[in-house]
Amino acid sequence: MALLPTKSIARIYLDEVRKGVDSSIVPVFTPDTAIDVGDFGSFEDGQFVRKGNLRGRGVELAIDETEHAGFHYASSHKVQLGPSVMVPNPAGGELVEATLSFSRGKSVAASFQGGRDRFVEDGDAFGELLAGLWARGELRTDRAVVWSVKHAIGGTVVVATAGGAKVKVTADAALLGAAGITLQGLSLGVDFGSQNTGAWTMSKAAQPLVVWARLLRLDHKTAAAIDGFGFEGGADLVARAAALKPVEVSAEEVVAEIEE
Repeated sequence: MALLPTKSIARIYLDEVRKGVDSSIVPVFTPDTAIDVGDFGSFEDGQFVRKGNLRGRGVELAIDETEHAGFHYASSHKVQLGPSVMVPNPAGGELVEATLSFSRGKSVAASFQGGRDRFVEDGDAFGELLAGLWARGELRTDRAVVWSVKHAIGGTVVVATAGGAKVKVTADAALLGAAGITLQGLSLGVDFGSQNTGAWTMSKAAQPLVVWARLLRLDHKTAAAIDGFGFEGGADLVARAAALKPVEVSAEEVVAEIEE
């Protein structure tokens, strides 16, 4: 039986996946969380909790999009995908079975289909916009704001909490072809069979998912220094906004905030 998503599983997922990407990219757990550019919120137990979108504050966002071919990740030297075996499909045709084995704990296998990257057209202008919102009190200073996000049209994720975990995966043979089940093929959607120990599993072949996001937050060091001058408004407010500095939220920060 698959484990329910918990903060300890979120910690494993964020900590492992961030190793395969830039640290300023925050893996989104759970991946079926709906996130878009301009969303603001906070992280609670490693999960992004959306509080709203800047459009609701009257902000018009200029957004670009590009296509991506997918994202596939397995914890280094911890994950093995066994050989594919053909088995009869009770509904007709054939199925392919394979076993995901995790030799060590705190390991992840993640495979996402292609999709679209969405991001603000002008990062500098976006940072200045956020500084103004924070300075005017129109956006809470503890909110992080999404400026880039990688969407996928489906995928599969398995998080193992202990070494020795084994999870059987099954897929339509006609869908996968001669290659059988591969890490990339997991993104097309699989069914989970027996497993010998607890693991968190998710497979959604045709549901929008989020691979990762990049977010800006207020640099509280600059904010504390500016607050000391006691700006009240007018020209002082402009000076305050100019001095505020947005900085990237890092995956390490999100992991560090998860309480045991």
